[in-house]
Amino acid sequence: MPTVASELLSPDLLDEVSILVVAVSSSGAGGKPEESFARAVGDACEGLGSRLVVCECDGAVEEAAMDRAVTKALAESDGLDMLVVDGAASFASGGLGPCLEGAWNATRAAVNHAILPADRGGRIVYLAPPPGAGDQADAARAGLENLARTLSVEWARHAINVVTIALGDSTTPGEAAALTAYLASPAGAYFSGCLLDLRGV
Repeated sequence: MPTVASELLSPDLLDEVSILVVAVSSSGAGGKPEESFARAVGDACEGLGSRLVVCECDGAVEEAAMDRAVTKALAESDGLDMLVVDGAASFASGGLGPCLEGAWNATRAAVNHAILPADRGGRIVYLAPPPGAGDQADAARAGLENLARTLSVEWARHAINVVTIALGDSTTPGEAAALTAYLASPAGAYFSGCLLDLRGV
């Protein structure tokens, strides 16, 4: 089964779609940046024509630091259509607290500085850590799922869709990237407030 976005989706599917991918650096957790889910998502979306900015935050998830990092990244972009937060990377770097705090603070910064001012809606995707990532991985997934469900209701009037992808222990970066690219496409507008569960795949 193909797991590369370019094998599944039209090569120009994301033309003119602006995507910001936020990841807390996982280099201290043994992962190489090019092998991260965030990098794979970025490469896949860029390969389908999107305008991409990747914001790697070097472990800084508190509100002020995340706000500065996201604002700096947004200065390099032309608007924002989708925010992708790699919760798996922040969980690997710091555990449950940084995963949830980083996701909320990145979301808050991107929505306040780009999505709401543009008044054209947007999409947010959280990548939750796989069950085998640690003792609190299921709690992190539940927290991100709850955040997505809550924000999808709160921000529906602003046409902001929020989704969590639950990564499985055998989920490859390519599989996560293909699904995220699909969510950035016009068809992805039908999903909000839901958990897309890859744990059984």
